[in-house]
Amino acid sequence: MKLSTPSQCRSGKKVWVLLSGTVFLLLIASMSLTIGANGGETTGSGSIQPAVVSAQETITETVFLPLVMRNYPPLPPIFGVHMFGINNNNGLAQAVEANAYWVNFAAFDWWVIEPERTDPPTYKWEVVDEQSLINASQEGLTVVARVHHTPPWAREDPNHNCSRIKQEYFDEFAQFLTALVNRYKVSPYNVKYWELDSEVDVDPSIVEPANPIGFWCWGDASDEYYGGGYFAEMLKAAYPAIKAGDPRAKVVIGGLLLDCDPRNPPPGKDCKPSRFLEGILRGGGGPYFDIVSFHAYAYQGGEEGQMGNPNWTGGEWKQSTAVLEKASFMHEVLETYGHEDKGLMNTEVALMCFEESEACYETQAMYIPRAYAEALALNISAQAWFTMKEPVWRYTGLLYADLTPKPAYDAYQAAASFLTDVQYVEPKEDYPGVEGYTFRRLDQSAYIDVIWSADGSPRSVSLPSGASAYDKYGSLIASSGTIHVDYSPVYIRRP
Repeated sequence: MKLSTPSQCRSGKKVWVLLSGTVFLLLIASMSLTIGANGGETTGSGSIQPAVVSAQETITETVFLPLVMRNYPPLPPIFGVHMFGINNNNGLAQAVEANAYWVNFAAFDWWVIEPERTDPPTYKWEVVDEQSLINASQEGLTVVARVHHTPPWAREDPNHNCSRIKQEYFDEFAQFLTALVNRYKVSPYNVKYWELDSEVDVDPSIVEPANPIGFWCWGDASDEYYGGGYFAEMLKAAYPAIKAGDPRAKVVIGGLLLDCDPRNPPPGKDCKPSRFLEGILRGGGGPYFDIVSFHAYAYQGGEEGQMGNPNWTGGEWKQSTAVLEKASFMHEVLETYGHEDKGLMNTEVALMCFEESEACYETQAMYIPRAYAEALALNISAQAWFTMKEPVWRYTGLLYADLTPKPAYDAYQAAASFLTDVQYVEPKEDYPGVEGYTFRRLDQSAYIDVIWSADGSPRSVSLPSGASAYDKYGSLIASSGTIHVDYSPVYIRRP
């Protein structure tokens, strides 16, 4: 038996397996499993490693198969976008055309829904952009709905917009969440994913008090784990409240900024904020969330095709999307505390540019196939490009302000075409100097390789018999012979 995703066999987890061309879902609890010399196991970082087992040696795992379903529906696509309003003025039609499945949306602003404390509470539902939620549901998009902003009456600091909830008001927040879920879990809204704000690992001291803010400051620079333990106490109130409204709802920790790598900090930089997740787990918050959301951005380098985030490569410039580094770090933290079953979502991903240029836009288009291939290999369930249209911060929109497509949009659409309904197989390591990943289509019609040159130098790749190569926009390059690969990723479809 070979696992088709980089998820370990653990009690209570779902594992996708391919047997005789049929997708099965195994609900695991107890069974004996023997792995021979050709068996394999997975690591927490999402890479597949060979098991060191002799032909006679057995490994016994406890698994239980109460249900095996033939032709079970495939896992949801990973492709998502962030939108400031889910409507055609903000690119809804283009998101649907590009085969986005998820949409990250700041849907619920507590400080305007419940601006005053009353008994019983009074909620101003009329301020909610309900039409956006309806639009998403009608178009088949799954919303990751953000709940954010503390009302002044419930803040630790009433005069600071980016202030965390005072602990004595956790019950009021929980009551608000239950009411919110009860109202919006049903048709025509159908919200199932509840993200408790964005970039919560930020200390309010670095934010102007009157800033309209794009995050919710739960960070505490004086704490060894940056306030994660306090956030865990909030989760202990919020999680039961959300589940009381909808047991099938998913509770999502709001988009960790993860400023830099605490395992390999850049010179002179304090990476304590990135210990926030560890603080949540040390504070007993592990049972009180389902998914960790995070944000991963890279920057365009000096030349077309160069991309990286030195905060996650020890201060040095290295070719990187930041997705691999951040997700691997979180897998490591979750495993350390026994919560490797928790899911990951990347609710903001993009390549940022310091100036608008052709090199910027082409590099963004190169970034997309690589970032989504890495996310699939790391078992990230959703990855939302930030954002759908310009103008936004550092030129990251998929569309221009007039809704015409940027190069990144065309690359996104091609990536969704190649990398939907696939399962991760292994790293692609056949060619010197070339990196990438191999995926198998769920219908077993083909393998899809996504490859690129590690250092940008052109590398020769011989196409296997029956294979075809496509560029980052999905245009055919060749159906035989040898191709040259540089920073720009190439898709190879082969039998």
